[in-house]
Amino acid sequence: MLQLVEGKADVVVTLAELVAMLPSNIYRPEYVNTWSNLQYRAILVTADVTEAATGTTLSGNNTVECTSTKYVLSFLDITPTSFKPDLSISAYVRTVTKASGKPRRLRN
Repeated sequence: MLQLVEGKADVVVTLAELVAMLPSNIYRPEYVNTWSNLQYRAILVTADVTEAATGTTLSGNNTVECTSTKYVLSFLDITPTSFKPDLSISAYVRTVTKASGKPRRLRN
């Protein structure tokens, strides 16, 4: 059981532990303990928190997508679609979003 500190708790799960939770029909033993078993899969995280003073339990869940990229770039149509080695190009980026589809927060 985890102890909350200021309403938060950190949980660490290793790659090996996540792979061990995969159903046997999608587990690929040749990629044991590698990212390839989890890539493009969704992990459902659930939590039950019980308030000590009242005994009230609240439940929640969220889905985490496993991706190998942090951001997705969208380019304007005027960006070249073919590239040649050693030649520089100009790319015109339309949008930058997180792999989850949420907009990227801009920093000052």
